[in-house]
Order: sequence, then C-alpha cells, then structure tokens
Amino acid sequence: MRQPMTKEQRRAHILRVAKALFQERGYDHITIADVIKESNVARGTFYLHFSSLEDLLSCLFDEVVSETWKRIAPILEEVEDVEACTIEVVHAVFRMFDNDDESMISVFFSGGGEAFLRKREEALYSKLGGLLVQALERRRTKLYGQARPLDLPKVEWTVAMLISLVANMTHYAANHIAAEDRKAFEDSLIRFVVAGTKEHLGPLLRESEEIRKQ
Repeated sequence: MRQPMTKEQRRAHILRVAKALFQERGYDHITIADVIKESNVARGTFYLHFSSLEDLLSCLFDEVVSETWKRIAPILEEVEDVEACTIEVVHAVFRMFDNDDESMISVFFSGGGEAFLRKREEALYSKLGGLLVQALERRRTKLYGQARPLDLPKVEWTVAMLISLVANMTHYAANHIAAEDRKAFEDSLIRFVVAGTKEHLGPLLRESEEIRKQ
C-alpha cells in the first residue's frame, strides 16, 4: 500500500509534475487542470500549495536560484583572488539551467506574465544578487576591517549587471549557439565580464590583489 505523502512531499510532487509538463509542452500549452490531473491531486489540494501557474513557475525558478547559490557560496568563501572568484561565479551562473533543465530556459524567459517577471527579477537581483553583495561585504571586512566599507551602490550595480548579462547569455546560448561552440562562447563572455568588473571595481580589485600578495 502506498504511503500517504506529507504536505512537503505533496508540494514537491506537484512541482516535479509541473516541471515535466512545462518541459514537454511549454508554459503556454499547460493549464492548472493538466497539472492537477497528472499530479493525481484534488483541486483543493493544488490550491493549498499554489495560487496559479505563475506561482508554480516562480517556485521552480526559486529552486534554480537556490541551487545556483549553493554552487557560488563555497567559491566566495574559498577563492581568495577576486578575479578568479569572478570567473568561477560566471561559470556557476552560466550553468544555472544545467542538469536536465535546459529545456526550462525558454519557459523561464518567455513563460508567465507580469507577476512572474517581477518575481524572477526579485529572485535574481534581490535574492541571488543580495547574497553576492553580502558575501563581498564579508570578504571586504575580512581584508580591511570595518574601516574600509564597500562602495555599496557601485557593487550592487555591478552585481546586477553581471547577473543580468550572464543569465540572459545563458538563454541566448541555449537557443542560438551550437553545443560544440558553447565553451568558446562562455570563455568570451568571461573575458567580457572580467573586463567590465575591473572597470567598475578597479580599486577594490587592485587593493585586494595587493593584500593577497602580502
């Protein structure tokens, strides 16, 4: 006899089913009724967990962002050189949709409505971007102490630009770059990002490099 699911397991089950449907048919060809049918749950059970298809899509995107942060966090703690750290962060963001999620890229970038777009921006810039800025603040404090704070507006802008560029280029690569050319494309993107980061955060990079060499 099948064991009953807990509330958390039921929610995860509905998300898995919705993700598979989005991957197979695309966002615009799925209804809540489809998700309910394939999940084998009651309509009331669905609405206990999710308010709409956009809500489902937002939760799936949050999962991607959380997994990406799990990749980035150790890098920020372990890699001392700021340029090397930037390169590894670009790699991690560029691979946000790896592990069988590539077919979700188009859904994330074209599916949903205005509410989802706002939530996607919040997940990218406030959640992921905010965590990046906090990590940079911790690194700065570790290097210089409280007397040398970050120029927060400039750092926040730089982080937002980095995330926006790399996430959108991930979408572009998936749709327009042949698989055999993606490494070269990613390498070009990294050179572009590093150059821009040096331009925006030049003093921080130089000071960090000097201290690292001491």
